[in-house]
Amino acid sequence: MKVFVLGAGAMGGLFGAKLHAAGHDVWLYDIWQEHVEAINADGLIVEEVDGARAIHKPPASSDDPAALAEADLVLVEVKAYDTFEALTAVREWLPPAAFVLSLQNGVGNLEEMRRALPDHERVILGTTAQGSNVVEAGHILRTGPGPTEIGDPRDDAEPERLEEIAAAFRAADVPMTVAPDVMPAVWAKLAANAAINPLTALTGLRNGELPGAPGIPEIYTAIVNELVAVMDELGIARIKDDYVAYAEFVMEVTATSYSSMLQDVRNRRRTEIEAINGAVARFGAEVGVDAPVNQMIAALVRQRQRDYLEEGRGAF
Repeated sequence: MKVFVLGAGAMGGLFGAKLHAAGHDVWLYDIWQEHVEAINADGLIVEEVDGARAIHKPPASSDDPAALAEADLVLVEVKAYDTFEALTAVREWLPPAAFVLSLQNGVGNLEEMRRALPDHERVILGTTAQGSNVVEAGHILRTGPGPTEIGDPRDDAEPERLEEIAAAFRAADVPMTVAPDVMPAVWAKLAANAAINPLTALTGLRNGELPGAPGIPEIYTAIVNELVAVMDELGIARIKDDYVAYAEFVMEVTATSYSSMLQDVRNRRRTEIEAINGAVARFGAEVGVDAPVNQMIAALVRQRQRDYLEEGRGAF
């Protein structure tokens, strides 16, 4: 399988490296020039939590997307807010038969992909519990081996082709299944992200410190309860008995981790708040469900990032 990874950071780099090691023809594409140069010079280091390291050497580029023209699978791993622009920039090379798969955080990515690729049919969606962080250019740390689920939201879905994709990932040490309806899994992950990411970004706490922090459990409980109410109105099936308990479970199993949003704040980068709590409030407004806590939390994170993006103030 020929795989073009659009966004070769923490998650894109991990998936690309694993697929390359399994024998697939992988091309990494990322606008971070230093990262691309490090990969091409010395390979991509994938470190495990036990300290084990492997070096993978798929080709990488920051300015030549021509390899996309031969792709069977395009893996979209840019930040949610970059989805439209990134796909628009490379779409002239996209072959009609290629599957375009998002395994990004948040919701709204499917709509952004369709907006960028209005004439492309094979646009699919997934969610992953794999964990990965960028240590430095050319070096990522795999922090968790959780499951990944993909699905085809089209009426004329091709489950047999998705099974081929899933089999390729499984053979590459990335557990993956195909779901008839992947949206319930996407929203389950969103519940955990909505509870964890903004509160860690605002407080500087590790994931596992949230349940014991005074007043914080009440806030994330309200966040998740609003999200579930929006889910219900949207007609998205519940796959967890208790979504607050599920979010706390994720906090426990990622206890020592710093969330991606907190890392974004610390590194003075734009966050994915609009695809997480902002999206909960936005979808809620569309279906007539109030989500004032998600709206407030999104506003607070927006202000924090505005401080360092526009006014040059420091972060944690």
